[in-house]
Amino acid sequence: MGSNGVTWRLLPPVHGDPASELAAGTAMLAGLVTTHQPALRWYTAGPQPALVIGSGQKLSEVDQLALRQQGVTLHRRASGGTAVLFVPGFLMQDIALPLDHPLAHPDVSESYRWLGEVWQATLMQFGIQTRLIDIATARTDRQMLDTLTARACFGGRSPYELLVADRKLVGFAQIRRREGLLFQVGIYTCWPGQQLATLLAIPSAERHLFSERLSRRVTDLTTVCSSPPDLHRLATAFATVLQQRYDVHIAASDWTTEELKVMTAVQSRFLPLPLEG
Repeated sequence: MGSNGVTWRLLPPVHGDPASELAAGTAMLAGLVTTHQPALRWYTAGPQPALVIGSGQKLSEVDQLALRQQGVTLHRRASGGTAVLFVPGFLMQDIALPLDHPLAHPDVSESYRWLGEVWQATLMQFGIQTRLIDIATARTDRQMLDTLTARACFGGRSPYELLVADRKLVGFAQIRRREGLLFQVGIYTCWPGQQLATLLAIPSAERHLFSERLSRRVTDLTTVCSSPPDLHRLATAFATVLQQRYDVHIAASDWTTEELKVMTAVQSRFLPLPLEG
């Protein structure tokens, strides 16, 4: 499946708070209407920790008092799933594709295949050998996953995410709108499982169990690589693989006026949620 040599826009990071970063993803989708050109961006979590819950996740699943005490803001993202902790060293990637792009597969699960394969080849450049989760395995895992572990987004497994020694290293999410598809990717330099356990509404007696279960299912770059790549090195390697496999050229691009307008307009949707307690 080729990309017909289409140039992809490389958008600059917004270097903002979590609300700004989440709004930027929506802006990328809006930008497809006028540019009809795939876009990609890389960004990292800022110094202020933030707990980002899924679009349908209940507020009762988080410990709002703990969030307040630890100075962690709470946000709701546009994609589904459960809680993700934004902390320094959490590396992220957004990719927006028009609906008619060759890589925009109509099947939600199958649409991740190319992304997983490119990430697999990217990590191989750093000596990190990974295994892709096939669709059947992901579905079986979802059916067997206990409700406690499912509180964390990285605790679950989706098709074509990447495992190292049966522990998840790279996580995927997807938003589908009439404008196109937005793929969102996350990978931790250091997995913050213990802190995450303190921020969810889990009885104190079960928090150690929660952390232990996640530690058996999640890993990070520091664990699997003696010299963990930073965001720049990952971006360079990813661009190389994308060019080799799909004849894609990535060119630096500014945000369009329309994208900036949308980013400003929707930011209020992602502002910190008021905390009780």
